[in-house]
Amino acid sequence: MSNSVGGPGNPIGGEADPFGGDDVLPIEKQRRAHQFLTQETRYHIIQAVLGHPRYLATLDEFEYLVPKNRSTIREHLDRLAEKQVMAKYKYRGDEAERNDPREFWGLTSYGVTLLDEYSYLRYVPVLRALQEHLYLTEKIKRHQDAPRPDLPEDVSDALKIPELDDETETLIDDVLAAREHGGGRLFDAPPIEPNEDIETEDGADRPLDELF
Repeated sequence: MSNSVGGPGNPIGGEADPFGGDDVLPIEKQRRAHQFLTQETRYHIIQAVLGHPRYLATLDEFEYLVPKNRSTIREHLDRLAEKQVMAKYKYRGDEAERNDPREFWGLTSYGVTLLDEYSYLRYVPVLRALQEHLYLTEKIKRHQDAPRPDLPEDVSDALKIPELDDETETLIDDVLAAREHGGGRLFDAPPIEPNEDIETEDGADRPLDELF
């Protein structure tokens, strides 16, 4: 998180600050923003979209990745939209097949600014590596490969993965190794090439890797 005392980044188009008006102290706005982002379901949703290869996920993809039911995920997507952190993007091109999705959720300009202030963006390479090593059903693979609208240029630029330094490469290796050996599960989906002889018990814990 930024060491500055100012509140979270500027909202979209000069709209009212989602975490308080001029009468709210900057440090209180920071507390509210942090509390909002780290709520469990929203935390999973944000990680899922940051790790997505296109940074735009469908509701079905979120349902596959996030260990919550569909209605709960939809409710928290709406909350993220109310706070201007995420928005629904619609594909209006003619390259989609008849059964391809046309509605996607992604970060806004304000959203990437806010997440950058709280150091979420530094873990985009790790989250991407984890998603690349997940087993995907045919339906989810089709959703992932479907044509998408363009993100705003500043959002796309902010999410570009830079050349990895040694520390990040080591972190990726450690996280993938832990997952391979049965360590904490970041996404609610099996690793690539899952062991078909192992069954997950009903109600089993799905621990979250605490990257942040």
